[in-house]
Amino acid sequence: MSVFVGLDCGGSSSRVLAVDDTGAIVFQGQSGAANLVSTPEARLKRNLMNATRGCERADFVCGCFAGLLGDETRMHAEELLRQMFPGSFVRAEPDYTAAFYSSPPQTDVCVIAGTGSLVCSRGENGVVKSGGRGYILGDFGSGFHYGRDALIHYLDNPKTSSHTLKNLVHEVFGTEQEAKIVSSLYKSGTAPQILGRLARVVGTDAIAGEPYALASVDRNTRALIDVVRDHVLRFLKPSSTLSVSLAGGMWKGPPIFKTRFQEILDEQLPGKEITVTRISKPPLYGALELAKELRVGN
Repeated sequence: MSVFVGLDCGGSSSRVLAVDDTGAIVFQGQSGAANLVSTPEARLKRNLMNATRGCERADFVCGCFAGLLGDETRMHAEELLRQMFPGSFVRAEPDYTAAFYSSPPQTDVCVIAGTGSLVCSRGENGVVKSGGRGYILGDFGSGFHYGRDALIHYLDNPKTSSHTLKNLVHEVFGTEQEAKIVSSLYKSGTAPQILGRLARVVGTDAIAGEPYALASVDRNTRALIDVVRDHVLRFLKPSSTLSVSLAGGMWKGPPIFKTRFQEILDEQLPGKEITVTRISKPPLYGALELAKELRVGN
């Protein structure tokens, strides 16, 4: 009986799931970040080993990685998979491919917004994407940008910030002193992940009518919608309908993020009948589907 293994390796955590031919789960694992570009190599290998420890056998393995940017990183990822699963058929794909494969079959576009963000759809030679590029060059509408807005607002207005924001800043940084917060953030080496922990409070504050939060939701949503609109016009055939799936942690937050997204998308793509739904299966299951494709011809 064949065993299929899927890995969803992101900038915040790595998850592993193995199933047999019947769909029965034979192994589950989890560990820290495994971004091929931003996670230090020693930490990346350690996290992958921790996540897969105890998964003794596999026939077909697919790892979907954040930071898989081209052939060089793909080959590196596949070599890592071979080291963990010797003798197995392996493939490595970008992490957004797993999200698209876990979307409903009718999906035209998958919009991913977690610590980072991007937009993807099915192309002639696989899944194509727009956006991304990391927190310095892009990732519009991501947890990083929302969290950055929240922290800047707190640092500028420590006394008048909402109790929710104050409490979360103290929980994340262990202090309310600006100098210690700034020093801790820059020394951490994981600024996007840390700031991403503050993202949801922007939704809570926006619902409460906080001006900074309402402005943040509008600005970040419009920046993400610009990527979606350009992707649709570039990669999709003209159609009167558009089915959008949402993946990533931002969409699990307060409903204002999804509501404002749909409002602005309807505004930016007039004349289309647009449906927007959250994916019901984690991207890890998309990685499993990609592993199962390896059996064809092998």
